[in-house]
Amino acid sequence: MARTDGPTVVCVINLKGGVGKSTISALLARHAFSAKKMNVLAIDLDPQANLSQALMQRAYTNFISNKEQSIVEIFNGYRPPNKIKPNSGSLVPADVVQTIFETEDRSLELIPSRFDFSDNLINAAKPDPRSLARFLSEYFTEKDFIIIDCAPTESIFTRAAYHCSRHVLVPVKPEYFATIGFPLLDDSINDFRHHNRSHKIDVCGVVINNAFYDGGNDGGPEKADSMRDIETETHKKGWRIYRNQLPHSRGFPKLMRGNNSQVGNATEFYKFANEFFESISL
Repeated sequence: MARTDGPTVVCVINLKGGVGKSTISALLARHAFSAKKMNVLAIDLDPQANLSQALMQRAYTNFISNKEQSIVEIFNGYRPPNKIKPNSGSLVPADVVQTIFETEDRSLELIPSRFDFSDNLINAAKPDPRSLARFLSEYFTEKDFIIIDCAPTESIFTRAAYHCSRHVLVPVKPEYFATIGFPLLDDSINDFRHHNRSHKIDVCGVVINNAFYDGGNDGGPEKADSMRDIETETHKKGWRIYRNQLPHSRGFPKLMRGNNSQVGNATEFYKFANEFFESISL
């Protein structure tokens, strides 16, 4: 049965790279499916394809080798000829969706990215930023939760994510120049609101990533200085900072592979995840 109110859609973005967007996106998708029992779709809008690799793992190599369909085809608007179907045709979810996990009543699915994402589309006709939103509204109304991992640059694909989303989640690391992307992101969202006045989109919160280490090291003076900058900037913009911070942990790759053994302080992620889903009322 399709949800009467449709899925809740969140895009994960910071216009500064290296803040852990893909890790957080992958773990939230897994947590929503496994712990929250939600029907989940993850979307990789980053040409680096880190979310795709995190969720598909070794299968991603075969995906690339077989030249399977991806997010590229959604923006192109059709299915090109391939090994199985010799003619081009209309695109349907089965053409582009990878099933990561599945039970009788729900699934965790992924629309993956490819490394040629940007070049493929930028060198072609200008893509329509509403293409992805139309595709989701036509085929994915039964999902509970959709999460979109975005590239750390302002582009037409950022706008595509906004057109799909109700909420924006902003990861940040407490380091030098931590807030350099905040003004750009705030301007980007406000400009989108100005041109799409009926679309309600808000920053649901800022999550502090790599905040502390095993053994109680909380980052020292550099973290304290950066946190002051983060708190000042988020206060100006009216953005919440999530109470639960994420540690620096070598256990996160294990969690992304579904291995919960000997993950150390990576289990702190679940505290944030529960706070996050409560904040968006899921």
